[in-house]
Amino acid sequence: MEINYDSKADALSITFKKGKVDKTIELAPEVNLDVDKNGKSLYLEIIGVSEKTGKKKAEEVFAGLG
Repeated sequence: MEINYDSKADALSITFKKGKVDKTIELAPEVNLDVDKNGKSLYLEIIGVSEKTGKKKAEEVFAGLG
């Protein structure tokens, strides 16, 4: 598993397993899950993560992730 934070996009991305994305499922507004053809989770992206987590300094909190 790999976790990355992009401060410019304020996006947190989690890679569970690398693979070919078959479809993207919107779990909530700006929260997307990519799955393969077997329905296995590959990638999760949360856009606007600082707003969703209530962290005003998200860059500091997530700096050690990637």
